[in-house]
Amino acid sequence: MKKIPRVFIGGDWDADGIVSAALLVYSQEKLSRYPINSKVYLEKKPVDPERLKFIMSEIRIPYDMVILLDLPYTPVIPRILWMLKKHFGVKNIMYIDHHVSSLNARDKLEEYVDTLILDRSRPTAAIIYDELVKQGIHVPERLRSFVEVVKYMDAGKRVPDKYMKLFELASLFSKALTVTRDERIWVKIVEWLASPILALSPLDEKLIIRLKEIVRKRDEEVQQLALDLAIGARRVGIFRFIDARSRWKHRGGTALASKIAGILRSPVAVLVDTNKEYTLLIIKAPGGRAYRVAKYFMGKGLASDIAGHPNLAIVKLPKKPDIEEIVQSLYEAQYYL
Repeated sequence: MKKIPRVFIGGDWDADGIVSAALLVYSQEKLSRYPINSKVYLEKKPVDPERLKFIMSEIRIPYDMVILLDLPYTPVIPRILWMLKKHFGVKNIMYIDHHVSSLNARDKLEEYVDTLILDRSRPTAAIIYDELVKQGIHVPERLRSFVEVVKYMDAGKRVPDKYMKLFELASLFSKALTVTRDERIWVKIVEWLASPILALSPLDEKLIIRLKEIVRKRDEEVQQLALDLAIGARRVGIFRFIDARSRWKHRGGTALASKIAGILRSPVAVLVDTNKEYTLLIIKAPGGRAYRVAKYFMGKGLASDIAGHPNLAIVKLPKKPDIEEIVQSLYEAQYYL
């Protein structure tokens, strides 16, 4: 009797990660086509570099394949991949991503990853969709439309009216999961997106109402704090620098930086605290400048790691950084833009 392969799909918590996971759940679980051309036992969970370490501890029976989607590279990733192969018996690892940090670490990922697909020019969902098209797989219209929504969200462009309702839904899911980190909700949304059978909503009405209230409160909190912080922003060349460590210690610091940038209509660098042994400097600047500034911090030895996108970069700094050194480095980095 032929053994049925066991496959694990892990995607990021945001809209891109959700839609990316749904695309592969559809092609693998519903069609038994890609990436394995057969029926499989499939498990799916949300992941991030921190959470991936704990998911490994739950492995009891080895997976034949582990698929990681929209997961930005951090220095802990190679160690996790090595353990998956050497200690947990994973035969095949697939890694699909669009974050610049992953592209910069291609050689480190190639040591352990069997199928590595990286492309920073488009979101992960678009990379996977194009791969499915190459395989001759027809993606249902609803799921295909969510891929288009993610493209607009990733590029920061205005979403056309025909996709507006889907955008509002994707935005709600993404914001709510940022706050709640509820694995069950993530799985329900992915399964709904992957289903070829149309259904009104992946979540019941009471839960939708609760999530909307969570998002409304967080949006109000971010908006008010952004207004307060914008007033005291410090001009540093083309940037406005804000030290928000005493005011923000939640997830979603990128949303705060984006909101401040919108209020000031200027590139910003926002320092936020975390409950880990590091501080984050979130840089928001158009034209790929954010990531170039982040790379300058890395090259200067101030940062232990960087992540994000060309226009929104996340710099990991020591827990108690030298503020004047950060400001001086922001000045210096602008000469290289």
